[in-house]
Amino acid sequence: MDESSQDRLTPTAPRHHRPTFESLSIVIVNLIDSWAAMNHSSQEWASQAQQPGQPQYPPQTPDPYGQAHAPVETVIAVPNKRLHKYDKVKPGEQTVTIRQAGPGTNGEPLAYVHVPQDAPKGGRQARPPFTVSGPNGEPLSSVRSVGEGVYEVYGGDGAPIGRITRRGGRTLPWPRRVHWSVQPAQGGEPLAAEVGTRKAWTVFVLISPLYFVCWAVMAAQGAIWLLLGEKDEAKKEAAWEMEPPTWTRWRPSDGPETAIEYQTGRKYRLASSRLDHRLAYAQAVLHVWDRA
Repeated sequence: MDESSQDRLTPTAPRHHRPTFESLSIVIVNLIDSWAAMNHSSQEWASQAQQPGQPQYPPQTPDPYGQAHAPVETVIAVPNKRLHKYDKVKPGEQTVTIRQAGPGTNGEPLAYVHVPQDAPKGGRQARPPFTVSGPNGEPLSSVRSVGEGVYEVYGGDGAPIGRITRRGGRTLPWPRRVHWSVQPAQGGEPLAAEVGTRKAWTVFVLISPLYFVCWAVMAAQGAIWLLLGEKDEAKKEAAWEMEPPTWTRWRPSDGPETAIEYQTGRKYRLASSRLDHRLAYAQAVLHVWDRA
């Protein structure tokens, strides 16, 4: 069952009305995903900071694109609710604000994402075109789909700066993880990533049959509530899901160093010296758009 045929297996439930099994299954999958993330990424990021000869940028030194360099490691937050409802955003408002989210920060805005309200919804393999501007409104980049999960990224001056590709995954009969790749246009090292760890996906598959049984029971209860005229209760009973593994790392093929890392919470850790921040922002927006 390919993702191109549907965005989610089941709708999303209010967090306050989850059955015990669903809550337990989410905890198990997330714990395995998080354990793998902490076990590998903490060592990688620490080693990157200690590598001799690696560029080190002071916090406010301008880069060639007119932006201040972030520290060697920085954390950004990219909310996604308004991305899913971009056609309902008020005219003149930015769709999403990319903010700092690391220790010692106060959520300062780093960039603004703008999605045209009248842009057609093309699904996960063809997101609407969008632009990214800096804190003072200066154009940073524009992103447009060329089909089949391929996105071209251009700088504020219109020059190409890279290509981002999403290869779709599936859940059944056996998971095939979503694959992301980033190819800089100026000869930088390409990056690749797969969503979720193998261990977390294995657990996800093993407990999925139990999940579907529980979902069927809850759906039946929802149908009863609907017959009784309780629409709100019916929605609560039938609308819940088990979220699949999410941990994602973008790394070059010839080395273990991580350029971008996503664990959970719509937050991304960036190694600013390994990737143009404009490409990093574009990839983060496209990736978080997949999240529910």
